[in-house]
Amino acid sequence: MHEFLKTVGFGDIRTEKELEPFLRMTIEDPDFKLRDDGPTGEIDDNFVEWKKEFGERIGLAVCGSYTDEYEEKYRIDYYYPYFRGEISTTEEPVEVEKHSDKEAYSVICDDYRLGVTLIYFLLNIIDYKCSKAYPSGKVPECYSILAGLAMEGKVLLPVSDKDRNKKLQQKNFERRTTLLTAAKEGDEEAIETLTMEDIDTYSSISKRVDHEDILSIVDTCIMPYGIESDHYEVIGEILGIEQTENFVSKDIIYILTIQAKDIIFDICINKKDLLGEPAVGRRFKGIIWMQGELQPME
Repeated sequence: MHEFLKTVGFGDIRTEKELEPFLRMTIEDPDFKLRDDGPTGEIDDNFVEWKKEFGERIGLAVCGSYTDEYEEKYRIDYYYPYFRGEISTTEEPVEVEKHSDKEAYSVICDDYRLGVTLIYFLLNIIDYKCSKAYPSGKVPECYSILAGLAMEGKVLLPVSDKDRNKKLQQKNFERRTTLLTAAKEGDEEAIETLTMEDIDTYSSISKRVDHEDILSIVDTCIMPYGIESDHYEVIGEILGIEQTENFVSKDIIYILTIQAKDIIFDICINKKDLLGEPAVGRRFKGIIWMQGELQPME
């Protein structure tokens, strides 16, 4: 069973037999049905993705293919729960890599604001495969719409100095971005400056951590979690809150817009799995599965 099923409201499903009616419902009455007939157009080559929404922006996706020309029989390769984001998160160039065991893709993005290489699961697979805008794995002219499914989470209070000089923060961020760009191009002076700043930061944090709680030092963060490349632990400031309901299970799902490490994106989490009451200005801390869509620049 997919561990993130509970995020979209199917936490009570325990067996594949219990899940089967919902997969069949997704295939027989989809809200979205996208198809790639493959290079030859033969029925054996096609790839089909069925999606059904069981609440606002949340649902199940089933990927497979038809096994006869009348489209009456089909084969399911895999399924996954999904959540559609609505915010353009980053415009940095990306690379797309196919999974070795199935017709699924991961997107790799280097955004200087994060400090880590961001990897997310691609939602609009058919768009990517069929679009002439993406002739190879490198996709320079596009933007990413990120969305996170949270397995669990808690609400934190904001740090006391969150209202520090925003203009100074922005100036420092722009300066560091310039240095990172120069360092990536081999500028030795920029590399040395960044190294010295990182040493100073480490020294400052090491002194503070002796008498302060770590969550009062770290305002926001996004860092890899576990062994799966598209799972992250995030701490982010809550900028917006919505609720939706899974119309089958009646579970309430929170949709939170958060800002973590200077990027803004949406996450969803089952109300049952969130500890605390979310509010704008507070922070969210949790484990997420990062999904996203690639959209070409217009």
